[in-house]
Amino acid sequence: MDATELLKEVEHIAVIIMAVWGFWKVIAEIIKNINARHDKEQKWDEMVVKSEEEKQRIYGEISRNVQEERDKIYDRYDNKLMELEQKIDTTHADTEAKLQEIVAVLTVLTRGQLAALDGLKQQGCNGQVTKAKEELDNFLMNKAVDL
Repeated sequence: MDATELLKEVEHIAVIIMAVWGFWKVIAEIIKNINARHDKEQKWDEMVVKSEEEKQRIYGEISRNVQEERDKIYDRYDNKLMELEQKIDTTHADTEAKLQEIVAVLTVLTRGQLAALDGLKQQGCNGQVTKAKEELDNFLMNKAVDL
């Protein structure tokens, strides 16, 4: 084998080595890009999971805050309702007492008026005295029947 053939063989082997080395470099670059893309997508997935967890945490916190505010409103409403019921009960009791007092006063006044009309009639007064006494007697009879 002469030197030219040997040189061609060496050159041929060098080209093959460079082709393999270039192919290996391209494959390594592709693998590096694929790994980088995979790592980036994995980080995105982790961020999505973290953002979902953060969203759930925030929603939970908001829900707790809303429930606490709702409970406070219910407590205030219940307190106001109890105050109003107490005021109504107190006012009702006061009104009942005043009505009983008024009825007692009216009873005394009516008896006094009946006695005065009866006395005037016994003294011989007629006309309006007799008419007023009859109206009062009829009214008292009707009231007695209504009770």
